[in-house]
Amino acid sequence: MINADTPDAKSGMLVFLRRHAPVLIVVVLPTILATLYYLLIASGQYESEAAFVVKDSRPSTRSSSSSGSSGMGGGVMGMAMAGGSGLAENFAVNTYMKSHDAVDALQKRLDLVSMFRHPDTDLLSRLFFANPTPERLLWYYQRHVDVVFHEDTGVTSLDVRAFRPEEAKRIADELLKLGEERINEFNRQVAQNTIRVADTEVTVAENRVKEVQSRMTAFREKSGDLDPTKSSVVGISVIGQLQTELAQADTQLTQMLRNLDPSSPQVQTLKLRINALDAQIKEQHGKAREKMGVSINMAEYDQLMLEREFAQTAYLSTASELETARATALQQQVYVVRVVQPNLPGMPTYPHNFLMIVAVFVGSSLTFLIGRLLVTGMREHAI
Repeated sequence: MINADTPDAKSGMLVFLRRHAPVLIVVVLPTILATLYYLLIASGQYESEAAFVVKDSRPSTRSSSSSGSSGMGGGVMGMAMAGGSGLAENFAVNTYMKSHDAVDALQKRLDLVSMFRHPDTDLLSRLFFANPTPERLLWYYQRHVDVVFHEDTGVTSLDVRAFRPEEAKRIADELLKLGEERINEFNRQVAQNTIRVADTEVTVAENRVKEVQSRMTAFREKSGDLDPTKSSVVGISVIGQLQTELAQADTQLTQMLRNLDPSSPQVQTLKLRINALDAQIKEQHGKAREKMGVSINMAEYDQLMLEREFAQTAYLSTASELETARATALQQQVYVVRVVQPNLPGMPTYPHNFLMIVAVFVGSSLTFLIGRLLVTGMREHAI
């Protein structure tokens, strides 16, 4: 038996190392280091899982033809609508949960940096910088938070990994709250925009009513008549009444002259009444001609009345729309439904030690084989 300390043994060991150095360096050494790290050093990460869906309670305005549209885009839209979610709002919430805004909000509420920098966490796993830049913190955060939208069901799954089980649950729960707050902000902005548009229309209609009313007031001041239509009717009625009385007086005078002397007091009194009626008729005709010639323009008055009627109708319609918009704004149109609440993990699930060791071994082996093929090919071309 050859002693390992003998020169022959040492020489044989050196020959073995030189001959198998590439395999030892490229395959064996990384696998050994990965084994030591994942089995002895790597800190366990706890995963809290949750799921939610963004529901849209607004009446659908999409036509039935859109659900039958061909192509991938139509299929995705159809599946999302089948899930009962607001597709745009769902993607917006998912994007928000992976953005700088969400990280900033979580840092203010939970102090993410402290959660990712526990002293007992291994150096390779924890956040290296005590005061990371927003970009570095976002990069590290996105490695520990997964937000995936499932197009076939419309459900979004949320997976959060942290070095403490209660911290993983807190981050997941806070992210859901942030998503709900963002949806509420969407609702508030939509409601404000809707009410603002309706209120603007009411203001325009109200100003139109005031403008027409101002023109009617100016017209009445100019003509000296509140309602030319009624005034003309009253004038014609008065003239007609006076003419009837005049005709009756003439008939009565004719009958009296058959039996009485023309110089009798009764006849003279009746003649005075006839003259008075005739004078009143002439006076009324003069007033009518004066109004028609100076200030009364029935076409202009009718146009003003028509404009006022349209303006009042438009004002009542816009006021009704404003009330409807306000009532609609009180109802939450889009909201988050928690399908699965964040759980409190009982054991670490990351990293997958065995899978990671196998992955390192397979990757280093493939690297070695590819390198060996390249070296062999270069030697053959060189000969």
